[in-house]
Amino acid sequence: MTIRIVTDSASDIDWNFARENKIKIVPLYMIVHDEVLKEDENFDRDSYYQLFEDEKAYLHIPKLNLHSFVPNTSQPNPQDFEKAYQEQIDEGAKEILVINVTAGLSGTTNSSNLAAKKIMRKQSDIKIYIIDAKSASFPEVILIRMALNLIKQKKYTGEQIAEILREQAIKIRTIILLPTIRYLWKGGRLGRFGTAKFALGSLLKKKPIVTMNEEGFVETAGSATDVEEGLKESLRLSLENAPKEPKAFTIVYGSRKDYAENLANLIKEKYPKIEIEIGQSGGSVLSHLGPESIGLITDYTDDEHWK
Repeated sequence: MTIRIVTDSASDIDWNFARENKIKIVPLYMIVHDEVLKEDENFDRDSYYQLFEDEKAYLHIPKLNLHSFVPNTSQPNPQDFEKAYQEQIDEGAKEILVINVTAGLSGTTNSSNLAAKKIMRKQSDIKIYIIDAKSASFPEVILIRMALNLIKQKKYTGEQIAEILREQAIKIRTIILLPTIRYLWKGGRLGRFGTAKFALGSLLKKKPIVTMNEEGFVETAGSATDVEEGLKESLRLSLENAPKEPKAFTIVYGSRKDYAENLANLIKEKYPKIEIEIGQSGGSVLSHLGPESIGLITDYTDDEHWK
């Protein structure tokens, strides 16, 4: 039985990799003033992040070191997912794995679920499984790569793979160093923890560090006085109480690749033989975190699913 994958653009998956593996990507949208930007293959990340820099010049709030420019984002609508599902079905899929950005940051999973129910009502032989990645960006890619590996083994059903992915999602640790909490706060995505601590940190010009909890919500993890200290603390937090040695690291950046490279050097000093991947995140994720944010994703997934 043919199993195919659908994901969203918040995964930051490479479009060429997706094409090679017959993966459909459903774009999210950014709203800048009155203009709607679609996060598709032609989306220019560098130009988008430049908008933040341009707006800083006249929207800066000196006392709090905060910026008023926070673009809105919009989840795909159910019709966007329905189109992607139908394309996979037309190409022979009977089971579809849908790997989505955490519901704690976006309503994307709700749209994908509504579309799945509609398709399955009309086509009873089709099964669609929704997997909440409990994070955003490259944690989704890790789950996608795992799914591809399990599909190739040809010994699991789509339902079994979906269950494995849900179990493994919480074994991927995400630590994010933020230049400011303005973007998370204004976007209403601070979650349930640490709002007062964040506010104090901003006043003291601290660099907040956040993580994604097992429910897929943002929560506080620590803070730093500057970026250099923040990168070191991010690495420490990524290893704290670890269940085992990390399998791999992924560093995600927006406009500051130099921060990512500095963090990679810190990791290499401690783990010279472990793979480190550096990738640029798209606008749908960093609109809420800020373009200078640096994410460190540490893979603690089970080895048995990569054989």
